[in-house]
Amino acid sequence: MKLTRYMNLCKYIDLLSSKTLFLPRYDNLGDSYEGCLGHIPTDIFIKKQTDYISRISTRPLKPLTIAKEFLEVFEPLLYHEFLREFTFVSCWHQSEIESIPMWKMYADKGIMIKSDLCSLKSSLGISAESYQHSIVFQENHDIDPCNGYDIFFETEKVKYVTRGSYIEPVGSARYFHKQLEYSSERELRVIMQLHLSPEQRFNLPHVFDNMDISSFHTTKIKDVIHQVWNDIKITYKKHASLLDVGFSGCGVRCPVNIQSLIKEVVVSPESSDSEIKEIESLNQKFGLGVDVKKSEIQIAPSVTKFSARLSDEVIIELEF
Repeated sequence: MKLTRYMNLCKYIDLLSSKTLFLPRYDNLGDSYEGCLGHIPTDIFIKKQTDYISRISTRPLKPLTIAKEFLEVFEPLLYHEFLREFTFVSCWHQSEIESIPMWKMYADKGIMIKSDLCSLKSSLGISAESYQHSIVFQENHDIDPCNGYDIFFETEKVKYVTRGSYIEPVGSARYFHKQLEYSSERELRVIMQLHLSPEQRFNLPHVFDNMDISSFHTTKIKDVIHQVWNDIKITYKKHASLLDVGFSGCGVRCPVNIQSLIKEVVVSPESSDSEIKEIESLNQKFGLGVDVKKSEIQIAPSVTKFSARLSDEVIIELEF
């Protein structure tokens, strides 16, 4: 899959010099619908949960079992809201040809780098099995490996949907959907998340298995649900506070192999010959041996010449 990334010169220099790819935090992408439940009609979402709760409450279950199943519906939702704060994104354009809107939005007088999906993954050091740079990443962001935070990557094409489309709130689907009006971006995304290890997630079975039921009455089910729900929120707020120390900025940097990532550099249609030479010098300085080409998009029509022989002695030439 062919991928391109449009950027201004400052960001390109940063990529080459730091040898890191900057992934902004999900809520800093500039679209208030990003990663939220805004695509999900509230009435459909509430009805789905309410129907399930109604079914479990009518079954011949013990009150504590009902409370446990009730909270099992909502704990994953709160956990995935927690994950939004620790989700970071790299956005790429899928196309075999240049895009004038992408030049104008992201790289006016800048550059476009060409890559592909396999190169993007390998340059970041990610595979189906592991993240090769996890130790370096943890050190750079003051994460204690002993705490058991899992670095999770996923790559997927963005799906463009109309408002009112249902998107599953639990899982990564919300990070790969955008409003239909953005469809011209033809976006592919890499998301990085810092997951809690299973033992750090709130353990509902443990809480209820260790609860004293000798004096429990059905009338107390509401109090139990509120008490446990408050404990769940405290748990994820605690983790958020700990992680905020290393993730206090607006994004993260991931080590990247620029030689593996960048296959070709295309310079803006409005760039001069001297600016092209500047990009070539930058590449040489940082050891990047790839072709640098000027955009094939014409910003002005070429001159048309007309030539005609009117007689043996008279030849006329005109330019348009």
